[in-house]
Amino acid sequence: MENEYQILESAIKKAGRRAQVIRQSGLSVTVKGRQDFVSEADVSVENELKEVIHALFPEDGFLGEESGLVLGTDTKKSGVWVIDPIDGTTNYLQGMDYWCISVAYVVNNVIQLGFVYAPDRDEFFFAQRGKGAYLNGAPLTIQEPEKGQAIIGVGRSNRRPLQAYFDLLVVLDTNNVEHRRFGAGALMLAHVASGLVHGYFESHLNSWDALAGLLLIEEAGGRVPNFLENDGLLNGNPVWAASSQLWLDLDHVLN
Repeated sequence: MENEYQILESAIKKAGRRAQVIRQSGLSVTVKGRQDFVSEADVSVENELKEVIHALFPEDGFLGEESGLVLGTDTKKSGVWVIDPIDGTTNYLQGMDYWCISVAYVVNNVIQLGFVYAPDRDEFFFAQRGKGAYLNGAPLTIQEPEKGQAIIGVGRSNRRPLQAYFDLLVVLDTNNVEHRRFGAGALMLAHVASGLVHGYFESHLNSWDALAGLLLIEEAGGRVPNFLENDGLLNGNPVWAASSQLWLDLDHVLN
């Protein structure tokens, strides 16, 4: 299987470079909703990755942000590849570097693999259940922040009331916790694993935004929710993931 993973890593990096080229040459963009865009790069990357994965793992299914769910040929044995072709599309369109490709592999409701690639930042994250988390080949281990120095990433889901987001900021301020919002949940989760931030909270994430990053955090020694419960694969769920002690310190005020 290691050879297949290497082929997939190469395909993800190639798709990321293609997205960069498409952006440089001009984009066609469709508006899905308020501040919710899909570009030709989203569609191109998703189709490209699905083609490679299908060639490597023909029995498996897919869940893509743009194309939806396609079941595998053997639903009892096969897994599901969950793809967000470009997380942080608005950042990508604006020429910012904070966007990524996210790919996760789920078998029997358990995340087995996670890939997060941020092409503009040259950051390739990989995690395999039971075998650790890595950034550009270097192993990741989450460290606890010093007391009073915690910084957590936050996301704003338009599937939840705006007031809930305001309330979150008040809770964080009351508990002397700094926050950052960069507009790409999958990459912010990966950055919890690498220590750029110490945790991430969002009142609702879709599975294609969450799964790869959650496995990265778990394999780096952090605490994550059981995201896939209550049909989280299709319906999404809230996310609170962090270094272990910080998770315990804030869980009662965030949930």
